[in-house]
Amino acid sequence: MSRFKLLFIIVFVVFLNACNTASKSSVEDETLAKSFVAKSSDVNNIKNDTAIVLYYQGTPFETLIKSIDDSVSYKGTILALHGWNLSYNDWCDSTSLCDKAKAMGYVVVLPNMGKSVYSSRYYPQTRKDWAIFPTRLWFQDTLITHLQTQFNLFLADNNNFILGLSTGGKGAALLALENSDLFKATAVLSGDFDQTYDTTSSFYKGFYGAYSAHKERWEEADNVVYSIKDYVVPTYLGHGRDDNVVDVQETQLFHKILLSNHPNSSVKLHIDTTAKHNYKYWDSEVDAILNFFNSTVTK
Repeated sequence: MSRFKLLFIIVFVVFLNACNTASKSSVEDETLAKSFVAKSSDVNNIKNDTAIVLYYQGTPFETLIKSIDDSVSYKGTILALHGWNLSYNDWCDSTSLCDKAKAMGYVVVLPNMGKSVYSSRYYPQTRKDWAIFPTRLWFQDTLITHLQTQFNLFLADNNNFILGLSTGGKGAALLALENSDLFKATAVLSGDFDQTYDTTSSFYKGFYGAYSAHKERWEEADNVVYSIKDYVVPTYLGHGRDDNVVDVQETQLFHKILLSNHPNSSVKLHIDTTAKHNYKYWDSEVDAILNFFNSTVTK
């Protein structure tokens, strides 16, 4: 090999190493820049509304974090869950929750759960176009963990709350059930708690399969009533009597069963005699929910 060719090879190898090092440094610098604010111990360093993207089985799902103003002291964090296939920003766009909560010092977190029913898993009978959305386990192991480690949100010693409407209400109840050491209180509006209330439901059949063939799934998995003895989180329950999507009796029955198992539990029931399954009703409950949450704040 000629001296010229050898010199050319050496220069080329050095050049490639330099490029790789620069590229790696650029990626690392970008990652550090993105995480710098998040890793601060002061949650108020989240100066602006922030969007994060996490993946479930290769599909990206966005979560919005609504920050508080510099003039407001941080009081806690509210996790707000949307209804089935509704927009995850509806709590902010269609109700007064975000504005009122932020004014009180609450950071509001709004995850996109799509068509999730907050099941712990999916089954061979689950519709394939529904099985692409995050499960409840992903929610806890991935989303909550990320918010804790990267944003110092939902730490165990903070004032953490969770609320949801419709299917998101069931999700809020399930997550409160399984994370009673994390959430101080929850609020469920227009929610369902026991899928066996209607065993002919084509909606739940799409997730669990037919009730006649899979009774255990319907009766035990993801069923708040089945695990009622372990449900200890203070809860606000609201429902519209004219709801034509989720029967108001589902909330009334859950309230009755909850009190029969936990007579001294902190639970408040409000049935609106004229309300339906819509944002007009859900917005009307915002003040009562925030007051209920505030009553449990310890610091």
